[in-house]
Amino acid sequence: MKKSLVAIASALVICSPAAFAATPVPSADPAVVAATKQMLASMKIRDVMQASLKQADQQMPTQIAASMNAMIDSDATLSAEKKADAHKKLQEALPTLTAQMHGVFSDPTLVDDMLAEMVPLYAETYTLDEIRQLSAFYASPLGQKMLANMPTLMTRSMEISNRVMMPRVQKMMAQSAQSIVGK
Repeated sequence: MKKSLVAIASALVICSPAAFAATPVPSADPAVVAATKQMLASMKIRDVMQASLKQADQQMPTQIAASMNAMIDSDATLSAEKKADAHKKLQEALPTLTAQMHGVFSDPTLVDDMLAEMVPLYAETYTLDEIRQLSAFYASPLGQKMLANMPTLMTRSMEISNRVMMPRVQKMMAQSAQSIVGK
């Protein structure tokens, strides 16, 4: 369960656009760090990330329930009675899990911490000129449209990823469980 939540949260972080940091990495050019912070601020990246987290927070109960119910259903080692019991326990635990996930996603330091980690990445990946080009793009009408649509695109992309990936993961887990139990 915890691994599923970590995977979902990790996917969100990986898919989310990056933001600005309080402390640059020593190897990063200070001019690039400053330009990156300025670019990301003009992108309103904090707002984008908060909107993405809000959408993830709203969809998390459904995703947790679907993932955990599928894992229970695909567990060949469980009898029908044990599966029913596991489904019941999951339903009882969902409000607590949902509240815990809400606490993670609504923690105001979460965005700050992610932002603090991301500027050095941009500053080490792009040159000052490239950061300026990115800034020009994000200031353009197309760049603004991209930013406005980013939270929805990320949410829908994650839904697609889950829809495509989960049956494969569940099949692999069921096969692994069966081969382990069968030995």
